[in-house]
Amino acid sequence: MRSQIIAIIVTALALAFAGCGNNPIGGVSATDSAGPAPEGGAQLWAENCSRCHNLQPPQRYSNAQWDVVVLHMRQRANLTGQDARLITRFLQASN
Repeated sequence: MRSQIIAIIVTALALAFAGCGNNPIGGVSATDSAGPAPEGGAQLWAENCSRCHNLQPPQRYSNAQWDVVVLHMRQRANLTGQDARLITRFLQASN
């Protein structure tokens, strides 16, 4: 059980920090992604996530992976539940 929890935490951290760094290679803006986006999710994603990360294409991760990443980053970025839900919906709608 403990090893499963550690594996989940390590996976979440790896996904969360995958976009860290100063290299804009592969980075995108909120307007680069295709598909319908929930109102405000794209803007929240761009404003909050770009403070620490180079924005990655939303298609980089699966819907399940985005659930984990946003849940983890909600704590670190001090996002409200509503903001986290909008960001998650935007990212998942782009898949």
